[in-house]
Amino acid sequence: MTGMQTDIREHGALPEQRVNTAAIQAAIDAAGKAGGRVFVPPGVWRTGTVWLRSGVELHLCKGAQLCGTNEPADYPAWSPVEAGLVRSRRAGPRRMIGAADCDDVAVTGPGMIDGQGGCGGQIKEAGGAEAHPQNLQFINCSRITVRDVQLRNSGTWMQQYLACEQMHVHGISVWNHGNKTNDGLDVDGCRDVRISDCDIDSHDDALVFKSTGPAPCRNIVVSNCRLRSNCHGLKFGTESVGGFENIRVSNIIISPSRKPSPLPDHPHGRPVITGCALECVDGGTMRHVHVDGLIVEHVFAPIFIKLGNRHDRRLEEAQAPEGVIEDVSISNLHARQAGPITSSITGYPGHPIRRVRLSNISMELYGGMTAAQALSEVPERSDAYPEVNMYTRGTDRQLPASALYLRHVEDITLRDVSLHLLARDARPPILADDVEGVSIAGVRCGALADDTCIARR
Repeated sequence: MTGMQTDIREHGALPEQRVNTAAIQAAIDAAGKAGGRVFVPPGVWRTGTVWLRSGVELHLCKGAQLCGTNEPADYPAWSPVEAGLVRSRRAGPRRMIGAADCDDVAVTGPGMIDGQGGCGGQIKEAGGAEAHPQNLQFINCSRITVRDVQLRNSGTWMQQYLACEQMHVHGISVWNHGNKTNDGLDVDGCRDVRISDCDIDSHDDALVFKSTGPAPCRNIVVSNCRLRSNCHGLKFGTESVGGFENIRVSNIIISPSRKPSPLPDHPHGRPVITGCALECVDGGTMRHVHVDGLIVEHVFAPIFIKLGNRHDRRLEEAQAPEGVIEDVSISNLHARQAGPITSSITGYPGHPIRRVRLSNISMELYGGMTAAQALSEVPERSDAYPEVNMYTRGTDRQLPASALYLRHVEDITLRDVSLHLLARDARPPILADDVEGVSIAGVRCGALADDTCIARR
């Protein structure tokens, strides 16, 4: 950015122990009058909430650490919903660096923004951990750049972009662990978005697209990212009020977190829950979402696509139509060490998922189930929270397919699908239940091929 350039020290900032919120805000406000760049020099600089202004780039120099304080009072609560900027039930009330109703704003590296865990759980109010500060929060902004910066240790979601447009997130490094809501990157109801060359390691979902209000996620391109998670790698949902349209994701590597949380029966670390989860359960339309080039390692289920009617986060429930998933595809997905949970693509009665394409898929699956371990009847649970184990939760059974379970689907294409079971499994590789229009070619599971891979009922 051109224009004024200022150093936070020029406005009274001092490193190490002093809290520099007022000085940093003064530097931002000064730059905001004409547009320009605010430098955070090398050193450790403590701060509470600061707000970016239109036309301002906050640049963290090499060796700079902008660190959050451990005092809840340094993060005053402010609701963008109550302010009338957005309609959403998931707009966090606190942030470390915020921007609201701004144009042409940027946060750039190569320095670090460390939330220090968001006050260490001291904030006790409705919303639980989600009431803790996010490191970055952009609300109703346009022309956003977040580039090359290191983001560490938020109190909740690391970064939220809500009802924004024309944004580019590139080359960032994220480490977010400490509580159960530590997402890596949340894009909520935004349009014209590019996300590229990011490295994310999170306790909760790594890269997640949401639509918590009427604004859809639309016109989004994601490429060349490394995602590590104790939860989901790439996820659309859970909230889907406004929907998801025209999204392309390519060249993604997904694997477990380098800081795995304990899980019984998994001594080598917690698997990722899903590689790719496409969920539309609160109304909204998911259309033209295409994922191409996905490597998934050590995962419960590589694929989970769910159309449901949960609706518990929907605004204006009586007026909103039922959700839709159609014209979606996953191609060039390669999964290793997958299971024991079966991948699934499911709608609900009278509301099928339409026009799905899976192509060039290879999955290495644990297998090893007997016929007695398969559910004889799969419950619908269309109004439940969507998760890969939603049909088997509370039982000691698994879905009645070893690789892929399909139900309430119209027009699905399977091309060049290779399934390798590490142990003999009595269940059919693929089971289609209430599925109309299956086109298959080049489907293999051991000695089985094409039609013999698929059971129907």
